[in-house]
Amino acid sequence: MTTGAPRRAAIAALVVLLTLAPFATPARATSDDVVGVLDAGGQRQWISCAGTGEPTMVISSGLGADHAMWSKVLAPLRKQARVCISDRPGLGNSPARRGTKWTDAGQHAAELRALLNAAGESGPYVLVGHSYAGLIVRAFAAAHPDDLAGVLLLDAVYPGIHRTFLPSYAGPWHEGGTLISMSASERATAGGPDLGSTPLIVITAGDPKKATSWADRKWNVEQSRAARLSSSSQHWYAKDSGHVIQQDDPAIVIKAVAALLAAAR
Repeated sequence: MTTGAPRRAAIAALVVLLTLAPFATPARATSDDVVGVLDAGGQRQWISCAGTGEPTMVISSGLGADHAMWSKVLAPLRKQARVCISDRPGLGNSPARRGTKWTDAGQHAAELRALLNAAGESGPYVLVGHSYAGLIVRAFAAAHPDDLAGVLLLDAVYPGIHRTFLPSYAGPWHEGGTLISMSASERATAGGPDLGSTPLIVITAGDPKKATSWADRKWNVEQSRAARLSSSSQHWYAKDSGHVIQQDDPAIVIKAVAALLAAAR
């Protein structure tokens, strides 16, 4: 199991260093693919959509991370369905945030939906969120329930973590030169949200039987609570994985997506 200290460090400092590709005007690589930096939601954001098959899957990265974090699963996932992945402002291939330096999960969700619209994509979507992006996925689902076909939460942050976890999580959180309001992020999730019978899979890193610290036990309790957001849910454990499940255990992510797509279809 990921012990409390390594897990906390991974969540709080999940930053990927990579060489930034030159910003390009939006371009279609083929008649079906979209890749480039688009103006949407008041920001300029990089997005890549490729693959075929409904429903479209939308991947959101954890705090400070960009699309490179998904390198081990992206190609296999695109063999199952159409997949869109993007970089939030100030991360990866996306320019810095315009305007205010304050943001939250609700704003990130609104900018993501605007970006999908600008890319010509349409829902409903299977939303995939890792770590902090779990809040973005919840906020997206709360604001646009009709755009939801399924949800996959990967060792995802829970609403209220800034109040109920450790003092170091009180916030604000930092990402890409911006400050993230955790209280506003919690409000954006609308108390859950209630996903009804929408297919949901929660994957938690580590073996729950090896959770010894208060932090790990609390984390697992909240993961189990997340699995109760839908009446059609499953809770899986990536027992040999650290916090970044898509890198440590890509096979379980690919398997979960296949199960979600089958349920959504």
